[in-house]
Amino acid sequence: MYICKMSYSSAMKKRYQLLKRVSIILIFFVLFTKMHAVEPQYAESQDIQKTETNVEVEEHPQDYIVIKIPFQAKYKPLFICIIVLALSSICFFIIYPLLLYVRESKRKRTAQRELTREKELLSLSLEKSNIYAWKYIEKTNAFICDKEFFEHLDMPFRAFTLQEMAEAIHPEDRVDVLNTFYHVKNQPDSKTHTQCRCNFNGKGYIWYELRYVNPTEAMAETASIIGLITNVQHFKDKEEELMRAKDLAIEAELKQSFLANMSHEIRTPLNAIVGFSNLLVSEDDLPDEEKADFINTINTNCELLLKLINDILELSRIESGNMTFSYSTCNLNNWVDSMYLTHSLLIPKEIEFIKEVPDAAFFINTDVNRLSQIMTNFLNNATKFTKSGYIKLGYEIDFSTYEVSIYVEDTGKGIPKEEQRMIFERFYKQDEFVQGTGLGLSISMVIAEKLGGKISVASEIGKGSRFTFLLPYHNESEEFFSAG
Repeated sequence: MYICKMSYSSAMKKRYQLLKRVSIILIFFVLFTKMHAVEPQYAESQDIQKTETNVEVEEHPQDYIVIKIPFQAKYKPLFICIIVLALSSICFFIIYPLLLYVRESKRKRTAQRELTREKELLSLSLEKSNIYAWKYIEKTNAFICDKEFFEHLDMPFRAFTLQEMAEAIHPEDRVDVLNTFYHVKNQPDSKTHTQCRCNFNGKGYIWYELRYVNPTEAMAETASIIGLITNVQHFKDKEEELMRAKDLAIEAELKQSFLANMSHEIRTPLNAIVGFSNLLVSEDDLPDEEKADFINTINTNCELLLKLINDILELSRIESGNMTFSYSTCNLNNWVDSMYLTHSLLIPKEIEFIKEVPDAAFFINTDVNRLSQIMTNFLNNATKFTKSGYIKLGYEIDFSTYEVSIYVEDTGKGIPKEEQRMIFERFYKQDEFVQGTGLGLSISMVIAEKLGGKISVASEIGKGSRFTFLLPYHNESEEFFSAG
């Protein structure tokens, strides 16, 4: 429409210029004719005998003078020019614009038919793919969607206000969608998209993808924002199915890996127990020292097998959700003293065992047995991988974040950075030749999360490691700390 108006205006301008030039030429022609015309000689009026006649000017007698010549006869070339100019004006100002109007009307009808056809094809394709157009008009504060959108929802056609649109969006997605909407609204020529759950007809939330475009100035008169709304519930359902299938596959793989590891871990101590027991029975002439070593090996493997079975039972309780917790008030200073006395007998003499606690006692509300289980795993690992130096057990208080950091620090071999997350996976062992089930840290991680805390590790190869259990506490603990 805009192009047609421009072409029509340009054509009219050209016609006016042409008509102006023709008019100037005719005016000059008239002046030229007037200047070069021969004026007849007239006699005195009393000497002239007036006679009316219908004789042509060219045929009048020589002794007569023509005094009343019609304009068209006297200025015949000028008269012809005036007629031509009048006819040209009629053509330019009446016939030619009419022809232009007819031609432009035909073009408009053709363009409208093409637009209607393309709109129908586009509607068919969008309807098949559950894509619908919408626009937001700021003057009326209304969202207007295609009629097909309401047919898809099985509800009557209507406009939504911004408030109604916001209420239809799921509360968890509402802030993100509104922030995106206002961002596009305030940024000219911007576009973006987001996914959210909406409930337009009160039958439940459905996943939609909203696409926003801030239109150009030429389109801004009809809408402040335009866009598309796509029903993506089908894709979300398929995505969920794929995630469930993936989880099942991972679970099956973990079970298979679990059974393979369990078979290996159980067979190793059993073989040692059976083998050394047979040696003790079959060999009568064994020295007493060697018998003591065999018995010590059998006892060690029995303890390892018992720990493995306990870990498996603990893992089973975790998987089934039957892990129980018993909360009580715990004096951390007394608890550290108890852990120190228990493990000071298990840590080799060549390794210094240190405890580090504040002077005043600090109380927290937790499950003492589960806390001891986590720190026992930390201390056992520190004992396995530390050959010299020290092992330190202690805790620190961060009054600004209301957190207690209970830690075990050692000067052992350290853990490579790329393995520091892998050590919390089931059956992962940093050194396959070191005794252990590979379940302790994974169980400790689950217990820590159940207690509301988290485990972190800081380690450097050749310098040692520090395992920390970070546990939040309530303000009341500070009162106990101050009183202590």
